[in-house]
Amino acid sequence: MYYDFDWKDAPLASYSTPVITGCLYLLMVVLLPRCVPEGGFKLDKTLVIHNFMLSFMSLILCLGCAFEMFQRARHEGSVEWMFCESTSTSARGPLYFWSWAFYASKYYELVDTLLALLRASKPPHFGLHVYHHALVPVMVWNWLEYCTTLQHIGLLWNTFVHVVMYAYYALKVLKVPTPWKSWVTRLQIVQFVTSGVLLMPALYYMWDAPLGNICAGQRSMWVNLAFNATLLWQFIGVLFTPARAKASRKVE
Repeated sequence: MYYDFDWKDAPLASYSTPVITGCLYLLMVVLLPRCVPEGGFKLDKTLVIHNFMLSFMSLILCLGCAFEMFQRARHEGSVEWMFCESTSTSARGPLYFWSWAFYASKYYELVDTLLALLRASKPPHFGLHVYHHALVPVMVWNWLEYCTTLQHIGLLWNTFVHVVMYAYYALKVLKVPTPWKSWVTRLQIVQFVTSGVLLMPALYYMWDAPLGNICAGQRSMWVNLAFNATLLWQFIGVLFTPARAKASRKVE
């Protein structure tokens, strides 16, 4: 499964999987609150375990992918593939195993919403939360299906941010002081800004045909960058919401 990994034979590889899951997820968001008693269920212990598991899992994904990226760079004597994956590449082998593991983890992350709804405690900016969770599995499915350029750097950033983010969520439930709270959002913003910065070296390779087929998964890459731009816009709004709220209180 690891050294002989092949996306075509992997679990969850069907395109219908993220689409159907996304639809069922949205249905859950609409219907489940109607079934939960007022005040919800007390699930603090479950929430702590869930968040620490996601933090640890993100660390494993980050380190595993980083190791295989280093191995490939050493084997090929170049890092050009990070910014322009060869069109002859197929999603096979250890490096793409980590992309698949990352993809599979996005289904488990949907438990975030389930626990929030069962506790009758929607997180702040719930619309952003739902938008992100509903669409990310489709985005990452495209990474694997088209060997999308820039995906492995994106994977490193996302998992690194999630190590910090989910540890913060767990500590928050435990009521452990977290004075670095705002840095969770800042890291998320840096993650999406970085995806735009990394576009520059990628464009160097695909300049003659940005929408063509010079690098693997170019069109998928553009869709992913557009999705990241919508998330960046919303996270910037999240970062400055407290400032706006304070300003409005002062006016009052």
